[in-house]
Amino acid sequence: MIKKLLHTTVGARVGMGLGLSGFNQVTVEHIKAGETSGQKSTVYNARTDKGAAALASLMTGASQSGITSPLPPLYLALSTTTLTPAKTDTTLTGETSVAGLARVLGTVGSYTAPTTLDGVASYSITYSFVLTGSGPVTVNSVGLFDAISGGNLQYESNVGAPPVMNTGDTFALTWTINL
Repeated sequence: MIKKLLHTTVGARVGMGLGLSGFNQVTVEHIKAGETSGQKSTVYNARTDKGAAALASLMTGASQSGITSPLPPLYLALSTTTLTPAKTDTTLTGETSVAGLARVLGTVGSYTAPTTLDGVASYSITYSFVLTGSGPVTVNSVGLFDAISGGNLQYESNVGAPPVMNTGDTFALTWTINL
């Protein structure tokens, strides 16, 4: 019963609020060209099998599910497709490579240490994409990979309020990972 609840939007908010590992938050902001702020939305992601295997490989020092040398998931990708996330996903369906919106190395942001024994720790990865190609482009989902191309899709999420981007618009993405 509790497991079923945790797989809902409300459950994900509770999990993130309690600092449970695996409940990661994705915040996006669509800023129209010439403006300084825009519409924000926050959602919670799904971790794929490769995401779990990368963590296990790093912690055990051994190959897990084909991951022999785990790399951190630092590469952010955007997609024009609404996902039906599945634990076995390995690619981000509809990943876009439109000018300014192609996969990038995100900036590792703040690390928050646990405040108690067995407390949650977290870090964030951010990047502000600017559409330099022709629009409109609707960003429906995002993915977090361990490589600039190919690689392992470790986390994925649909965007809460998919923005329709035009040339010069910014898509600011912050992914907060709970450990």
